[in-house]
Amino acid sequence: MQNSVWKKIKKRIRRKLKRYGSLAWSAARLYTLLAVLLSAVISGTATVHANAMTSFKDELSSWFSDQQKLRAILHRVYVCGEEIVELGNLSYENVVILIQQNPQWKLSVDQAHTIMRFEEHVDDLSPHCKANAFFGIDDEGLFSLYDGTPAQEKVMKTFFQLNIPYLESRLPKQELEHLQHGIRVRDIEEYDSVLSTFNEFRLDRVSQ
Repeated sequence: MQNSVWKKIKKRIRRKLKRYGSLAWSAARLYTLLAVLLSAVISGTATVHANAMTSFKDELSSWFSDQQKLRAILHRVYVCGEEIVELGNLSYENVVILIQQNPQWKLSVDQAHTIMRFEEHVDDLSPHCKANAFFGIDDEGLFSLYDGTPAQEKVMKTFFQLNIPYLESRLPKQELEHLQHGIRVRDIEEYDSVLSTFNEFRLDRVSQ
């Protein structure tokens, strides 16, 4: 194959950056709006939607009926990875201000009304994934995302089964070895491009 898959990946990244760079702010605002509109109720907790401020304040005030402040955490959910940030003990007024500043966040409280949990969805890789994520393949041909190299066998997510005969017929040996050793991804553009490229070799898309 004259044009290597790695050149293809780089071209896709450049093309995406050029195509979407000027629309990044609008896309981010649209993503925020959809996140608010499509937020689901969290099972087993008292949950409110941040944009419904009237009912939100009524519900929130009941959480503080017996105490002045509640412990709060921020749960960031990334495309790859997640993290928990301690926000400290917040008063009712602190929470109202925080939600007004971040209307895309979801808020819930545990059944004992002792810990509030803010949830934020981030269209990016977590700091840990940026430092440690690799795409790779195992002995059964499963294409997965790993925490570290595939040799460490710390699978974070499995995407699909690759058509190995087709893959071997299209990629040079050196590039197959690269896949086996792990393809490093450091940002969301690389992540999307590598995933999109190898999606073309998935078993359910390619006839043997």
